[in-house]
Amino acid sequence: MGSEREYYGSRANVTGSTVNDFAMRSLANSQSNMFSNPFDDQASAANGGDMTQRSVLFGHPQQTPAGHDNEKDAKMDAYALKQNAAGVTGGTGGEGNMDKGKHEHIEDLETTTTRRVWIFVTWMLTFWIPSPFLSWCGRMKRPDVRMAWREKVAICILIFFMWFILLFIIIGLGLILCPKEYVWTLEDVAGHDSMKSTYVALRGTVYDITDFMKQKHGTSAYTSTVDLIQQSYAGNDVNASFPIPVRVACPQFVTQKDDPNYLFFYPVSGASDVDPNDANMFQHTMNRDPTSKELEDPNFFAKYALPTLKKFKKGGVVWSFDWINSMYKDQSKYWRVINKEVFNLQPYFDAASSGLNVNKKYNILDSRLEKIMDQGGYGSADVTKDWDGLTWDPATRQANYNCMKNLFYVGDVDDRQSVRCLFTNYMLLAFACLLMLVVLVKFLAALQFGNKRRPVPPSKFVICQVPCYTEDDESLVKTINSLAGLEYQDSHKLIFIICDGNIIGSGNDRPTPRIVLDILGVDPEYDPP
Repeated sequence: MGSEREYYGSRANVTGSTVNDFAMRSLANSQSNMFSNPFDDQASAANGGDMTQRSVLFGHPQQTPAGHDNEKDAKMDAYALKQNAAGVTGGTGGEGNMDKGKHEHIEDLETTTTRRVWIFVTWMLTFWIPSPFLSWCGRMKRPDVRMAWREKVAICILIFFMWFILLFIIIGLGLILCPKEYVWTLEDVAGHDSMKSTYVALRGTVYDITDFMKQKHGTSAYTSTVDLIQQSYAGNDVNASFPIPVRVACPQFVTQKDDPNYLFFYPVSGASDVDPNDANMFQHTMNRDPTSKELEDPNFFAKYALPTLKKFKKGGVVWSFDWINSMYKDQSKYWRVINKEVFNLQPYFDAASSGLNVNKKYNILDSRLEKIMDQGGYGSADVTKDWDGLTWDPATRQANYNCMKNLFYVGDVDDRQSVRCLFTNYMLLAFACLLMLVVLVKFLAALQFGNKRRPVPPSKFVICQVPCYTEDDESLVKTINSLAGLEYQDSHKLIFIICDGNIIGSGNDRPTPRIVLDILGVDPEYDPP
């Protein structure tokens, strides 16, 4: 881990005389100078023939390439001849070297900071895999092989981690920022007004009474029928059918002395979709039906109605804040929001401003609360800051809140269209736009306006290897011509044709090596060994 090593072995250019003689004779008899040798400047005396002869054979005049070190090349060639005479078949440091490692040069390179960090990350991700396990079970005896394996595992772990992050952003982040809620608007409730699906909204909660209205209920004097419920209640807000005595809802403000018979109610104008004057509408109040003991209880709603409807609950009622704000500012309605809870105080202020408000009996709330609720359309419908800023004792605050909650609560603010709930959608949309932009940029970059620009011919050396087995003349000619037409300099291009066996292919009249020699223009009388 501390350093990396690079090994440089001495060059030993050893070529058998038979192969060299064959190559020289083939090139000497060639009638077409199709190719030029790109490696003239690296020829050595060990390969047979001098520099002048090889340059002429390959179509070059005698020349010494620029920057060629003749003295150094001569020393290297002399060393190669010495190695060949000694019977060494491989280069220094190779498998066949009898004096392996003698001429090796080892250079220690200091590990970079980036490499150190990556190694640290790799070990942090793969520390749970013991090295003896890799050595015994994985048969990785060498430390560098084990390290390479650990790096691959670390890369896989990082890829899986990025996948997990992406799935979390797509699936989990939205549920954390905006938990799923079962909420309904009054428009949603109004869509369930059929016999198969009957919903009603009651004091901020939605109930599915489809099965309930088919059950036997009502009193002996007032029998409830499915048609009656369907006609008067289905898909509506039914607050008017369940009025709550003010003495029950606000016991701290209305005592037995103020209302001994529980007859103090606030009007329901503008607070319900059900007309309280409808002949088919039944109000669940005291003295409505003397034969019903349940209705004789002033706390009928909390003791009997809510427990019965609890199992039919579907969710809460929500309101758009823009709609609430427009009701307050544009129509001067007393719709207010406190901590995302919506209160319709229109019945309260209607009663307080009516002629029935003798001795201000309808002004039961604290005057400071009335002041922040009645601002004449000024500011916003959300008075949470004003509510929190009221300096009163906790008991008074709680009593006023409970009174409003029991009488005037109609639901919550709908947050489903807020930035918090739509954050993941916006983020995915941004990613999609980014990908589309990348595709568009690549598409525009691929367009070619005007004449096609020809690239500069590459200056690198290239060897084109052509293996042949049973191909015919036409296939070989097309292949060789296509390689000869590559946009590389002829002096830097070598086509190396390999005939794999002395085979006569189907439809051919001579072996494949003979076909290649004929294409290259070699004397037909020449029979290669």
